[in-house]
Order: sequence, then C-alpha cells, then structure tokens
Amino acid sequence: MSISHIFFSFWRKVSMPALAITLVVCYFIFPDDVAIHHTSSGRPDDYMSKQDVFYIAFAIIIGLNLLLNLVRTQVQKINFVQLNANSVWAKNPEALKNLLEAWFNALIAVINSFMLVFLIALNRINRVEDQKLDINYDWVIVGGAVALLIVLFFLPIRLLYTSPATKE
Repeated sequence: MSISHIFFSFWRKVSMPALAITLVVCYFIFPDDVAIHHTSSGRPDDYMSKQDVFYIAFAIIIGLNLLLNLVRTQVQKINFVQLNANSVWAKNPEALKNLLEAWFNALIAVINSFMLVFLIALNRINRVEDQKLDINYDWVIVGGAVALLIVLFFLPIRLLYTSPATKE
C-alpha cells in the first residue's frame, strides 16, 4: 500500500465527518432566510430557506458519496486483462486496484473538501447582520475546479505514462 493510498484514504475518512459536522453547525447558525445570490454592490437579492439549503446540501453530499463509492466497488470488480491484455497495469492487478482505490478516495476527498469550504463561505456570508457579500469568494469555485481537474486527469495520465512499481 502506497503513501498516497494511505493519505487519500485518511483524507476521505476525515472529510466525511468534518463535512457532516459543518453542515449541522451551519444549519443551526444560518438565519431563517439564507442569502444565495448578491447584486454587484454586494447586497443580497435572492434568498432560500435554511431548511432547503440543508436538505439540498445533504442530498448532494450523500448522493455523490454513495454514487462514487458504488462506482468504485464496481470498477474494482472489472477484469482489466480481458479489456486490454497488452496493458502493463492490467498485468499487475494489485497495483491497479491500489491506484484506482487511491484515485477514488482522492476524488471523494476533494469533492467533500470543496463542499466543506463552500458551506463555510456561505456561513460566513450569512453570519453578518445584513448578509452583505464583503469578500469575493470566486477563489472557492476556481480552487475547487482546479483541484477537481487535477484529480480527474491524474488517473489517465498515470495509467498512460507510468508503469506499476515492481516488487523486489
């Protein structure tokens, strides 16, 4: 088992309860009407009830985690030697299984971390009295997109341009 496998597994396992705790705390801290859109001057112009925000966020979190874990278990059942007998990775199924599991752990951890930062930013915006957007949170979306793209392209690049580590 590689360091990356252990790291991403730990990150995924820590991000899940952290996200759940943050969601519950945000539910209790949010005002009854949560500002979800602001004008160019920073004033809120669209609201959603905190129950709707909670249930939508909960459904997204549970749905994505459940779906990705189901996909991970199904991908691990695939016999890659039958798909591509010439593949170096297919000839080493244990290394491929570890790589795929680490990649799915990383993907789930990045998505959970993005949702965590998103909820914290939404909480910070709605914590002030007038719910004014005082800080530009575009970096949350850009940072989340960059992290997601890095993780998404890591697996194909790793499979195409590297070989599994040989046991000596």
